[in-house]
Amino acid sequence: MTAQPLEGLMQKNGESSTSHGVYLPTDPAPPRPCLTTDSAVAQWHTSPGFQAFWGWIKRRSERIKGKNILRGRYEGESQGIKILMDMLDQMMDWVEEVPIQPQSNQRFGNLAFRSYIKLVEERLPSLFSSPDMPSTLPPQILPLLLESHAFGHPVRIDYGTGHELAFVMALYTCVISGWIGGEGEKEEEEDELILRVFARYLDLTTLLQKTYRLEPAGSHGVWGLDDYCFLPYLFGSAQLLDGSLTPTQSLSLASTYQSPSEIKDFYTLSLYHLSLFKSGAAFSEHSPLLWSLSLMKDWVKIHGGLRKMFMAEVVGKKVVVQGLWIGGWLWGDDLPESTQRDDVVSTGIGGRACLDGSTKAPWAR
Repeated sequence: MTAQPLEGLMQKNGESSTSHGVYLPTDPAPPRPCLTTDSAVAQWHTSPGFQAFWGWIKRRSERIKGKNILRGRYEGESQGIKILMDMLDQMMDWVEEVPIQPQSNQRFGNLAFRSYIKLVEERLPSLFSSPDMPSTLPPQILPLLLESHAFGHPVRIDYGTGHELAFVMALYTCVISGWIGGEGEKEEEEDELILRVFARYLDLTTLLQKTYRLEPAGSHGVWGLDDYCFLPYLFGSAQLLDGSLTPTQSLSLASTYQSPSEIKDFYTLSLYHLSLFKSGAAFSEHSPLLWSLSLMKDWVKIHGGLRKMFMAEVVGKKVVVQGLWIGGWLWGDDLPESTQRDDVVSTGIGGRACLDGSTKAPWAR
């Protein structure tokens, strides 16, 4: 299998450089569920594919500092971004085609969600047939979107941080394939993948959660950061670095907005979304970890702590990543075969980033 150096990408990614000799295959192995054991997850973290992906996440965090979420019609030149935005817009429209089913005996999980995901599985592949799309991309991106259940799991009717991670990895494959982004001014397209495309994805997943009452995947109650997401807090705290909005003000403002379209950063947007799904108790009671972060003076320590938490509690936990279909671009050469889980009972992909034993973030102490 041939490989290509990620010199441009890795040089942009701050802490990485061309001296690291990172290579990813030009003919990547097909994605497969290979993160089903703790040893496989640990090995993945040392792979060139994961190191490049993590470098890309850090690079995006650095570049979106002080920038706002992008709303409205995309007027740029990237055909890839246009297709992704059109895909998400269509998926929001498809919700109207699948009304909820009457069921009064369940708090979570309307069975109509299974019909919605079936519709997605039938229609989504045709949206990735553009002639300008690299031929290597569809076999890598579709398993992340469909088999990894980037929009929620149709059997368990739930949604969590693992599903969200699958979507961001799908965005990353658009960059690795050369379809979106690049050097110089082209790198702004990669920022838009977060500020515009990921923002629209959150609109969609919030709509799905509200409509079909998706259960939080792997929820740990008050012990976790958020029932449904993690990366919006990471990216949002990056946006607010060196800004005038304090963590306390972010929490206070979140409940005052009439529409999510008014909110300019992902962190406050996530707090706003949280208020849609949790009520009846004080914020400090139902989300004590986020409450403790709101008491901090600035965003530097929060963002640094969320980076560490992402590595330890999101990509570092088998329960979160075991359902991800990882291909050659997210691993490198020598992608392992699919493996059997090394436990008997599994909650599947999803999971909520949590800190056992304390509700206060370790970096907030």
